Amino acid sequence: MDAPTRTVTAAELQPGMIIREITELSFDYANLDAKTVTFLKSNFKGAMALVADGTESKKVSVDELKEFDQLEALVDLPNSLKLAKVVSGLPQSLEKRGFLQFKVEIPPDIKDGGPAVHVDAKGQGLAVGSAEARKMHEIKKAKVLKFVDLLTPAEEGRSESTRVIEEMMDMGRAGKVTAKGAEAMVEEIVSQGTSAGMRAIAGLKGSDQTYAHCVDMSVILQECYGDIMERNERTIDEKTRRLTLLSGFMHDIGKSEIPKDVLESTVRFAPDSKEMTMMRNHTVYGAKILTDMGMPKATVNVAHYHHVKKDATMFTSYPDVPYDQVNSVTRLASIVDVYQALIGKRKYKKNWVPGAAVDYILGLSGSEFDERMVAHFLESMGKYPVGSLVRLSTGDLGFVLMIAPPEHPDRPIVAVVESGAGEILTHHTLMDLMLVQDVTVKEVVDHYEHYNRSEDQAYKMFMSIRLN
Repeated sequence: MDAPTRTVTAAELQPGMIIREITELSFDYANLDAKTVTFLKSNFKGAMALVADGTESKKVSVDELKEFDQLEALVDLPNSLKLAKVVSGLPQSLEKRGFLQFKVEIPPDIKDGGPAVHVDAKGQGLAVGSAEARKMHEIKKAKVLKFVDLLTPAEEGRSESTRVIEEMMDMGRAGKVTAKGAEAMVEEIVSQGTSAGMRAIAGLKGSDQTYAHCVDMSVILQECYGDIMERNERTIDEKTRRLTLLSGFMHDIGKSEIPKDVLESTVRFAPDSKEMTMMRNHTVYGAKILTDMGMPKATVNVAHYHHVKKDATMFTSYPDVPYDQVNSVTRLASIVDVYQALIGKRKYKKNWVPGAAVDYILGLSGSEFDERMVAHFLESMGKYPVGSLVRLSTGDLGFVLMIAPPEHPDRPIVAVVESGAGEILTHHTLMDLMLVQDVTVKEVVDHYEHYNRSEDQAYKMFMSIRLN
């Protein structure tokens, strides 16, 4: 009798399993370079590869792979391959290489009790106030100063990108959809390195329901994905940054098929209404548009499945597909999409502040969202995301400029902007809570309520931070 098979993530691989296919790969494989081709030919001799060929896929020998191929999967892995049988340490190695999902055979001597728990064995980090923490502070301070310097170009990039998305969707309604404007903005964001600043601005200023939403979602997705790569000791190159950003920019392109008066309506449509049916179909429209444009399948997957929930019975889960068709980047994108909707402006609800939105996302882990991706998202965003207004145990208020380390979640780096007595400061002290034993974050403050919402006072204060 044949051994049972199932589809698992890298984290769910168990020693003894036999890998038959690698069904999902990171963006690194969307455009092969010479070094990656050599690696694949050396380590997967005798296997077959699925390569994009226009809107179809073709099956070729791994030995036939060449530069610039778009690799979609590795299949028919022979037993002779060293990487075919899972041994201790292999899952982490495969994940670092960008191999994310597998079809495996489960021999009878392995108890198939469901997904294995993957524990990332890292040290406990630095002690508060230690000599090592003081040394690390200088490195962090340089990054913070660079971040502050890039806030103005980040603001300009966000505004221009929003305009480009609106123009792209208007052209789509006229049957002239093109990604040229979006690709140009992606290139500018990557070359200037402004995505971190744009992510912070998203949490302070909010966004409209469609155009700035696409921009904010894309930069948050790109920053989180980059953090995941780095935590797995893999460098995220500019090509991957561009692909991830473009996937975010284009994830709602299907809304260009929806009349503008419906898309921009301030009314909450009934679940069974004609308008809601159109809105729910934007994922199907988007997948077709991007496929016709020849976009990478990973980008199409984000557009098609970013509303698919782990619990498919939910009304907010669509289209109706098995969850294993949703790739890892899309699972992360679905989290980011909801997070951004919470912090964004909507006519029918108030903005959430980033810290509250992070807590809400945590509560949906395992029901709406993939637990592993939620963990990655929370580690990237931090308990207090950059741009959060927090009250310190001293009574002072400050904006978070760098998130806290995971082992000390209440100790981010903040710029103090208001004294405990309520005095608004014009010059701001940079306080690294990893250096002081007796100061922590006491609470998240709703910057919309604390400062003048109509005048965007909190946002203007953040953008005018001047560090002593």
